[in-house]
Amino acid sequence: MLLMIVLGFIIPWLTTGYVYKRAPKIFFTVAPFAALIALILNQLGIQTDLWAIHTSSNVVLLNTLFLDLGIFTVSAVWFTYFLYYKERKPAWMYLMFVLGMTGVEFIALSIHLLTYHEKWNIFYTFLMYFGGFIIIHLIIRKLDKLKVYP
Repeated sequence: MLLMIVLGFIIPWLTTGYVYKRAPKIFFTVAPFAALIALILNQLGIQTDLWAIHTSSNVVLLNTLFLDLGIFTVSAVWFTYFLYYKERKPAWMYLMFVLGMTGVEFIALSIHLLTYHEKWNIFYTFLMYFGGFIIIHLIIRKLDKLKVYP
């Protein structure tokens, strides 16, 4: 569990100081949505027995909470920063972030922090991350239309 907290929560949040100085609105707009999306998808996957996360906690919610509020939320913050504030091409951002998060999950599979059950595989994980980043992108576009971002 300590490894999950350090790698999945503390280290990702340590990278966000740079973004916060330049675009603090992301933390009050996109980050809550990203955390909610991650929490819902992870709990849905665990409760429907598609995958299991192996930690020392007996509380199922705690198995993913540090990841949901950590690396998944932080990846959406960085995605928003590069896509909106740095005006990077969406295709490259999708490719980089979806493959990056799928790669992180592949590492978790390799070191047995995570196991997929027979109905799930890494391709479905790729699609799930792609869908999650599409939702974040739609939220960014809506916030832009509402003139939330400068």
